[in-house]
This record gives sequence, C-alpha cells and structure tokens, in this order.
Amino acid sequence: MPLVKDNLFICDENEKILEFLEDKSSSMFNYINTNGDSEYFLIRKYITFSDLGTFGKRHDIGRPLTDNILYYLTADEMQEIENRESEPFAATGQSNITVPPIFYEKLGIEQLKRRQGQQTTKHNHVLINNYANVYLVNDTAKYFTIEYTNKVLEKLNKQIIWDSTKYNAELEEGVFTSIELRHAIHGIGTQEDVIFHKLRRNIFKNDSLILLIEKNDKNQLNLFILLDKNPRFFSIINETNEAWEKYQIREKKLIEYTTQDLIDDEKNRRYQNKWRFQLAEEIMNFTTVEGGVFCPFTYIEGKFDEIGTLYRASHIKSFESCDSDEAFDINNGLLLVANADALFDKHLITIGEDKELVFSFLLAHDNLLKSKLLLNQPIFKMILNENRMKYIEDHRKVFYEKEEKRKK
Repeated sequence: MPLVKDNLFICDENEKILEFLEDKSSSMFNYINTNGDSEYFLIRKYITFSDLGTFGKRHDIGRPLTDNILYYLTADEMQEIENRESEPFAATGQSNITVPPIFYEKLGIEQLKRRQGQQTTKHNHVLINNYANVYLVNDTAKYFTIEYTNKVLEKLNKQIIWDSTKYNAELEEGVFTSIELRHAIHGIGTQEDVIFHKLRRNIFKNDSLILLIEKNDKNQLNLFILLDKNPRFFSIINETNEAWEKYQIREKKLIEYTTQDLIDDEKNRRYQNKWRFQLAEEIMNFTTVEGGVFCPFTYIEGKFDEIGTLYRASHIKSFESCDSDEAFDINNGLLLVANADALFDKHLITIGEDKELVFSFLLAHDNLLKSKLLLNQPIFKMILNENRMKYIEDHRKVFYEKEEKRKK
C-alpha cells in the first residue's frame, strides 16, 4: 500500500504509480505502460521552506516577509496569516531538497553524514549519476520557467531579484533531458547541477517534486525527475493546467455524469479524489504549518496526510449542473469539513457579495448552533478569488430560490 506521511507519498505498486501520474505527465504514464516489466518506486514530496533555495527565502525572523520570494502569497497575505496563527513563517534552514533515507537505499547510495568539525559546505557532493541514469521529464517542466515565475511575482507585487536571462533551463529534444544531480549533506540539488539549479529558481513552496526510480530487467537504474505546480499557481496566472486537461480528455471525462454516476463509478471516485487533493494542496499555501490544511468556514485545521478524510471537496456550482469545463475546475470547489459541506451542499448557507456567510432563515437566529458548528466567524477570504466568486454567484442564486420554497 502507498505510504502517505510527513508530506510524502511513497509507493512501489506499478498500478498505483500509474494512477498517481495519470494527471501529471502523459509521457511518463505512457513510458511505464510501455515498460511494464520494470520495477518502479515513487516518492512525491511537497516543497517546504527548508527545500527552497537560499535566494528565495528570508534567513532571519526579523527580516521582512518580502524576502520570501518563492511563495504563492503577497507580503500582506503572509502578514495576515502570521497574525492569525501562533507560528510565524519559518526562517533559516538549509537549501538542499530533503528526501527520505529510502531514496538513497533504493539507489544503493550511502547517505552522507556530518563529519565532526567540518562545515556542511566542505563535505563532498556525491554524483547520483554514478548510481543511476538521471532524467528530467520534459512535459512536467513546462511551467517551471523564469517567464512563468516572473508572471507570478508580478501578480503578487513582488520584486524580481534575478537576471531572467540566466535561469531558463535548456531541455533536450524528446521526452527526457539527461541531467546531473548531486547529493549533499542536507539533501539533493547543488549549484553544480546546472539544469536542476536553474529549475529551482522556479520551484515555489508547496510545489511537488516527484522522484521515480526504475529498475529494468537488466538491473539498470533510471531516476526520473518530475515537477508539479501547486494549484494556486494556475489561479494566479489564470491559465488551465495542461496536464490535468489532457488527463480529462484521455480518460474521456468530458462527458456529463450525474451525481449518482459519480458515486457509483470507481474511476470517477478516484477522479474526484484527485480534485480533493488539489483543493487541499491549494489551501496549504495559507498556513505556516507544513502540510497543514483548514476549512475556510470553521478554521478546523490539521495535517492533510493525517486527517484528510475529515475534509470534503465541496462543489460550489452543483456537479449535475456543471458543463465539462466546470465540473472539476478547482475554483468551483472549496475544501470544507463535513458539517460545513452538508450545509453548503443543501444551500442552507451561502456566501454573500461581501464574502461573508449568509444563513438560511432556519439557522439565522440559532446562535448556539452556529457557535457549536464554528460558523460564528468571518470566512477566510483569501481563498475567494475572482473566478471562485463567479461560481458563488450561482450558488447564491440557488440559495435564494430554495429560501423562497422553504418559506412556503
């Protein structure tokens, strides 16, 4: 069974690996199907503060939040989140990307250990290419360019601090690009790894790094590097995730399903679960807790890999009313705890134009109930972007139609 723990997804089952990759890389999905006799081992990790390069984060709590360049948040948003939470956004930390010990074990690499009295920068860097062929999967690098990074920073009113001409990685023709990758004391990725180092200028906190190890029938090892953007990236730049769209087309998901079809069909349950994960990954940007999520209505929070079943992927515009483009648009969803989801789904609550909760007359004066349901507080408004509010207009319209019927 796959292991989901500490911001990691670890899997050694080919079928589950295919399920995981089917909406992330069509080229890697096809490769595994073609080379099905190989053994595969996959590690997915969310990029944490410590994983970010030194150029993208502040190094002292006293430093301004504007130093946190590679976050999908404005400085004002970060400040508001710090004011809400007990923990500030992190500071200091190494700049290599930490990976679990099993990564080194699978490649037959002895993990480096600190030598007493020796600075970490003085230790040797182990070339992983001596143990496996290392490839970047090209179709996953599409959004990891300096042009896209600059577009995000401009949208977030952040200062661009680098020469854009220096940090675009040149990829080889075809499906994969052969790259060098090194192992340092604190993890993988050093300045010596030219292509990967350039890519790291475009890897933001809560993006995903996917490491796929293949052992083929000749006992040769290949390491494939895949990158996956956090869903908030696409909301900021107002573009569609091409890999997700291709997955929809490939799986013929663009036909209309009723809600009951969705419940009854195993493939569609998996499809909806992927959408729930995207909503969770989006909300992870709005907390100082690594891997943490919370309900924007009740603020019930926890680590998604520990209590993720507590949360629902709640449609704003009802699934049966959606066309193919709307059904799994992340902006047509909210990650809500079960109680809030039930009320929202039944249109007993909605969201007003002022981005505050509106209650049915059946609940409006029951302050004790609202208090017990943790609904007596302002909504977390940062999640309510312009596209999401358009879907909420539809939800609000249905709410008032139902109110009229309920009053009769």
